[in-house]
Order: sequence, then structure tokens, then C-alpha cells
Amino acid sequence: MSGPLVCVVGSLNEDTTLRVAALPRPGETVLAAASFRAPGGKGANQAAAAAVLGRRRDARVAMVGAVGTDDAGDRSVAALVDCGVDVDGVRRLASSSTGTAVVVVDDAGENHIVVDAGANAALGAATVEDRVRALSPALLLAQLEIGLDCVAAAARAVPEARVVLNPAPMPAEPASVLALLDDVDVLVPNQAELGRLARRPTPGSRAEVADCVAALAFPGDVVVTMGADGAYVVPRGAPGRHVPAVASEVVDTSGAGDVFAGCLAVELAGGADLVDAVDTANRAAARSTTVAGARVPADFAG
Repeated sequence: MSGPLVCVVGSLNEDTTLRVAALPRPGETVLAAASFRAPGGKGANQAAAAAVLGRRRDARVAMVGAVGTDDAGDRSVAALVDCGVDVDGVRRLASSSTGTAVVVVDDAGENHIVVDAGANAALGAATVEDRVRALSPALLLAQLEIGLDCVAAAARAVPEARVVLNPAPMPAEPASVLALLDDVDVLVPNQAELGRLARRPTPGSRAEVADCVAALAFPGDVVVTMGADGAYVVPRGAPGRHVPAVASEVVDTSGAGDVFAGCLAVELAGGADLVDAVDTANRAAARSTTVAGARVPADFAG
């Protein structure tokens, strides 16, 4: 492939997904109807989506992160290779186990997710900076399942690259994330994350989302994902606009946000207009909810 290089800096996990009729309430035990194990992690999910969905743009995708020297690490790395991701930037750490996640999905496709960071928490900022600099990507995509120091180091390493930040999972106190935004070009929060960043309640309507974006006063592009209501896009220096969602036969919503971010990244790296890129990402995310699991398969049509 000869297209632009997208570098994803983030987490690699192994997911155990449990299917239940309804998500458990506090203190309640429910029985799973089925379970399965699959590679995951927000970073790796986004890298896989970028590679699979970026084929039509001849995109190249590289992953920077860490796994253990365990079987889960082997499976995580092999799954990315199957999707066409360059994994030379993934460290193998004997001192840590590969990150794990337990995903509980109900019959409506809604989910609860609990993550044990494992090797993701042991990834060092100096290593990230060196590996990202060596890759010299056109676009850098990051999330917050690794240390904030690693995200900051990645952005510093390639000041000429377009930096896209999906601020998930958001810490309760947003100050450390706000400090990163000087090095970010495109911010991609959901409504709850936007509310925390703007230090306001979670916005419900598009008008409230617009007010939160204005209060945040972020000078770059903002793309707020709104689930079934699509996305609200505020291009740099331009009025905001709504990009509608696409209806789908929902099986599992886990990972849809990662598919959106990965698709958005390769579209932007390929030169797409921001609004057009969001529309394409909306469609890919909707299609991803029609299959089980938090990651698109290597043969996903997109």
C-alpha cells in the first residue's frame, strides 16, 4: 500500500464478552446465555477498523502499544496482523500481562465494560515517542486507555501530523485531558465526555451540545458522537452542523465508537472533508453494530 500512514497509539486487550437478557442492576446476579473471547482494546479496535475500512483508500495503519509475553498477547498481535496493521511498534513486556476486558451485552445491544489495563499501564512515554517519531505518520489517533504521558509524548513526536484524540475513557477530573488539547487538531468525544471537558452536565440535545462546544473553546475541529442521533460536527472556525445517524439492525453496540474513530482517521488522512468523513464514519459504525463483538472482523465489508 502506498497511501497515507495512520498511527494509532493506544491499548491492546483481550475481551471476554458475556451475552445477557438484561444488564445487571447493582447487587444483582444474572446468568449469561453465551460467552466468547476476542481481541480488543480501544486502540487496537480503532487500528483494526482503520486498516479494514481504509483499504479502499489504500491506507497504511501502524499500532504503537504494549502487550504481555503471554498467549493473550500473541493472539492480540496476530489479530492485528490479520487486519493488515503494522505491529512493529507493539512492545512485548515480560513484566506485565496483556490487558483484559469483560464486556456484558444485553439483548438490546447495550453494554457494560470493565477493563484491567495490564501491559497498557506499563507502556512508557519515551518508548512511544521514539516509535511514533520513527513512523512519521500523516495522522496520529489516540485514546485514553494508556497513560496521558504516552499520548502527550506521541503528539510531541510528530508536530507535523494531524492529531485526532478520542478522549475515552474520560477521567473524573478533566484537567489532565484539557492540558493535552494544545497538541490536538480533531477532538472526538461523546456527549458525556464533552460535558466533563466543558465542566457542564452531560448535554442531551443538539443545542446543549453546541453550548458545551462553545464553552470548551477548543480551537480545532470537534466531532461529538451522539449514538442513535448521529454526530454534531464543528469544523475549525465554522458553524456546527448535525450529521444524521444511519439505521441498522442492532446486535451489539460495543466497539461502534471505535469503528467510528478508526474510519474517521483514515478518511481524514486520505484528504476527505471533515463532514464527509463523519458521514462515512457514521455509516461504518452503524454497520458494525449488526455483528457481535467490539471489533470489526478482517473480512468486514464496511
